Amino acid sequence: MSDTPPGPAPGSGLPPDLAWLKALAAWLEGQLASVRAAIDAEEERAGPRWWVQWMRTAPGEPRRGVLHRAGCWCPGEPDLYEAGLRRVAARHGAGIETCPVCRAAVPGQERNGPVTS
Repeated sequence: MSDTPPGPAPGSGLPPDLAWLKALAAWLEGQLASVRAAIDAEEERAGPRWWVQWMRTAPGEPRRGVLHRAGCWCPGEPDLYEAGLRRVAARHGAGIETCPVCRAAVPGQERNGPVTS
């Protein structure tokens, strides 16, 4: 048994009582939602920055494509915002390769080859 009282570690700066911790968590979740909304608005203002050039595949085969970013000279027009790109990467990750010209990648991922989320 420990002689440490329940609650956050001493010196953590967090209130020791459960009601305060729950209130703090709710406030932080509200702040995070506001930050995410601001990010979404900024992305909307900046416009789409990526597109997938889908390849033809036989019926029943998984989709395959090449991920490009704005400014790439390969055929296509950006139509994906970051959130949409993450959804496409989650659904088709192994079937999407990075463009060898622009080396597009899902934000936070730096790699050549298949895109993964």
